Amino acid sequence: MKELIAYNTTVLRKIDGILHQLTNEELSRPFALLFGSSIGQHMRHILEFYECLLVNMEDPIFSYDRRQRNPLIGSEVVAARACAVRSISLLKEITGDRTLRMESELPAPSPWSVQETTLKRELAYLADHGVHHLAMIRIALGQHLPHVAVPEDLGVAASTRNHQAR
Repeated sequence: MKELIAYNTTVLRKIDGILHQLTNEELSRPFALLFGSSIGQHMRHILEFYECLLVNMEDPIFSYDRRQRNPLIGSEVVAARACAVRSISLLKEITGDRTLRMESELPAPSPWSVQETTLKRELAYLADHGVHHLAMIRIALGQHLPHVAVPEDLGVAASTRNHQAR
């Protein structure tokens, strides 16, 4: 569990490091390269998934699809950074694995499905999910905001880094 918490903390710190370099306008500017979405919308998506899991771990059931959506996280650097820092703080409070129940939205006619999962599995998912969106953010930054310094491994999956190191 310690490794997963550390990995997620690293992902969140990378997010905070990028956010620290952006203006509100840069965060919220839509890019054709991102199919009309903004870096902020991708950041908001990542951060809201973290918040959804970490705030609702004790609930009988949680749902990424029914998460609270806060547009300020996608448009205000201060709000996005606060969300990242809060998630890092909540990660530090985790003491062990537990069983969770997650509800997912599916196409009609049976739009909802409930799955058994674990906190450990969801933390692995959140890190991979964050890395995936950070890869898209990295491309947009490189094309449109080259003044933003990014870590060399931003958006590169842990398995890819490990494979390349072998």
